[in-house]
Amino acid sequence: MFLSTAQQELLENYTQMLLSWNAIHSLSGAKDTKDIQKNIENSLYPLSKIDLSHKHLLLDIGSGNGFPAIPLHIALRIPTILCEPNAKKAAFLQNIKATLKLQNLSIQRKKIESLELKNLPDLITSRATFATKVLLEKCKHCIKDNTTLLLYKGSNVKNEIPDNLKYTHFTHTLSQYLIINGKDILC
Repeated sequence: MFLSTAQQELLENYTQMLLSWNAIHSLSGAKDTKDIQKNIENSLYPLSKIDLSHKHLLLDIGSGNGFPAIPLHIALRIPTILCEPNAKKAAFLQNIKATLKLQNLSIQRKKIESLELKNLPDLITSRATFATKVLLEKCKHCIKDNTTLLLYKGSNVKNEIPDNLKYTHFTHTLSQYLIINGKDILC
């Protein structure tokens, strides 16, 4: 995906802020610029595999240090809701929003089970939060037929998938990506 100079600068500033906060608050295992850039690349990689340009609202569950939601928000330029119950991580995300002047970004310091939305998202992401079956149960109230779930998973991904669930799966470096359509969950 092509990123404008302004988008690249936002990602560079995000990298520097994460490095700074990480030194004090241990938000991420990424300890240097190279590690963070790898996380950004892994966050954006699905854009080369699936078309998300028609999506209008992104919900990220367990946003933590901002992967994959911050890079996706910058790249897709769509309204984004970050759901993060941890106070320290939510404060970091608020700081990212304010410092980078990210428009249409909302941080909700709540567990996904208690999140109430007027408009349901058509894109849901989550990285390394819950086992797939548990995540689908916790966020079912946020899913509609045309919602795409893009889950960033680890090596155990195949063991987490509920029986009879339709999905698409692909791999990039050590990252596993799982794509599920809302209509396949709600039926």
